[in-house]
Amino acid sequence: FDIFGLLDRPIPAKSTTEKSSDDDNSGEIETYSQNQGVVHMNGSILAFPHSCFLWKVSSPRDVTLASLAAVMTHDPPVEFLFIGCNKPLPPRELNKIKNTLSKDKGIVVEQMDVMNAMGTFNVLNGEDRRVAVALVLEDEEKADTSQRGSN
Repeated sequence: FDIFGLLDRPIPAKSTTEKSSDDDNSGEIETYSQNQGVVHMNGSILAFPHSCFLWKVSSPRDVTLASLAAVMTHDPPVEFLFIGCNKPLPPRELNKIKNTLSKDKGIVVEQMDVMNAMGTFNVLNGEDRRVAVALVLEDEEKADTSQRGSN
């Protein structure tokens, strides 16, 4: 997955021990795009406006309230969570996630396919909204096994 909203965010300043005395860019803040950095991650991820994390989820069944703990504890709190998965989450678990996050944290939760979730996150993040996305990249071996078993 490529997360575009993080490309123009400031990166942490170099420590003073790394700067030389003749460094004339000492007052400038570098961005990821200036350093040609691209946030590219292989596997399922949780992304927030200023950070992105690998997420130990490999199928829709793995998405639970416990696996979304980082969303619930994120500071500042998010307004929207988009769960991107190309297969539906189990209905009971999705309802539990929606009800709990809505009542306890005021977070609107929507499930959609991966491309729409990623696009919606990028648009809202570009508008400086407090948004998060959970993108589930299914493990190919598990997906192949489950497809063969259902045929």
